[in-house]
Amino acid sequence: MSVRDVVRSNADRYLGWLREACSIPSLADRPDDLAATAAWVEDKLGSLGAETRRLTYEGAPDALLCEIGEGERRILVYDHYDVQPVDPVELWTSDPFSPEIRDGAIYARGVADNKGDLVARIAALEVYQEVRGALPVRLKFLVEGEEETGSGSFEQIVTRYADDLHAEGCIWEGAGVDHAGRPEVVFGAKGLAYVELVHRGLKDDQHSSRAVIAPSPVWHMIEALATLRAPDGKVLIDGFYDDVRAPGEREMALLEALPFDERAELERLGVDSFVGGDTGLELKRRYYFEPTCNIAGIVAGYTVPGASKTVLPKEALAKIDMRLVPDQDPHDVVAKLRTHLQARGYGDIAVNLLGAEHPVMSSPDSAIGRAALAACDGVFEQAPAVAPMMIGTGPMYPIAHTVGMPVVSPAGVTHPASNIHAPNENCRVEDYLRVIEYTVGWIDAFAATEA
Repeated sequence: MSVRDVVRSNADRYLGWLREACSIPSLADRPDDLAATAAWVEDKLGSLGAETRRLTYEGAPDALLCEIGEGERRILVYDHYDVQPVDPVELWTSDPFSPEIRDGAIYARGVADNKGDLVARIAALEVYQEVRGALPVRLKFLVEGEEETGSGSFEQIVTRYADDLHAEGCIWEGAGVDHAGRPEVVFGAKGLAYVELVHRGLKDDQHSSRAVIAPSPVWHMIEALATLRAPDGKVLIDGFYDDVRAPGEREMALLEALPFDERAELERLGVDSFVGGDTGLELKRRYYFEPTCNIAGIVAGYTVPGASKTVLPKEALAKIDMRLVPDQDPHDVVAKLRTHLQARGYGDIAVNLLGAEHPVMSSPDSAIGRAALAACDGVFEQAPAVAPMMIGTGPMYPIAHTVGMPVVSPAGVTHPASNIHAPNENCRVEDYLRVIEYTVGWIDAFAATEA
């Protein structure tokens, strides 16, 4: 039987595996469920013949290193088993931890980010063994449990176990498929600086009539936020762009060839135009190679919908995430943010760093990059959409720089309407089954690709 035939004949079995994985609420605040998910992954890989071990670091959920296959050439495969919180749970159509298939898609928290890719890759090992026999390369599955909270211990884990992680290339968690069904293949990720701004300006909440003489912490916060970004999206933090590396000819050529359905994306967003009004190549350049300053949330005062309470709140809190591009450093950017606020009279606002990731960009010409691209042929109906890096963030930096290897995020189970990090997260059943087949493809392609 062909790989596709085996995948399709075992579709119910592999969907069952995905349901099992997504039924465990592997949330950061549920350590027992994190441990249960790690054990599930460990048991599933172990049952297929993988040598499994725990990579530990004080105070962090265990990471897993599971090795399988033969030969001298090695691929590191990165995934994570933790998921995002489900709030607001009332916006879910079904229980986020009771996976449900509707209209050809499976709905559950974590099904697209990242359990769908992880379980598809595990299923591909069984398919490979049934159709081809032993794997011709050695796969090292590195599966961590705190990606959704910023991978706070990942760099230390990678440093501690660097000698065990060496490989010729790294397959990252999957990218996805685009609006038109093209497989997405990307070669890096934006960095991230995530901060919490806190200002407590009054001893206690006050009656709002005192706003005529008492300073408002909320207005103070809003006025400070207004200094960070212009309406066209330009970040106004002093020195923010000093280290930004402009895309080179190779990167611009990739962007020029990269399909981007502007109309479909506008419709998905429910807007008439993009920030700054750009279109075409300039829009794609900004999308991939410009950093951001985003307000992820604001909390202050009385916020009960439909009810009123006249109050002058004593404090305000804002969450800010800044996506960074090569060669920005997240710690340098946060230092510049503090200096910027201080210089404008907002030094009384505390800046607490919650997460930091460096940006990464690898070459598409690496052996693992060429294998990920070559494997798309015969699995997907359309040629891949190749991007120099993803617009999101992942902890690629320790792998790419500390261990030192090229990284590629190949086609995965997500699609533009997967609602990752949002209610009703989903992946299409067809995409999940296709990624199982595609995984067999990139294993074969890497084994046949010259270093």
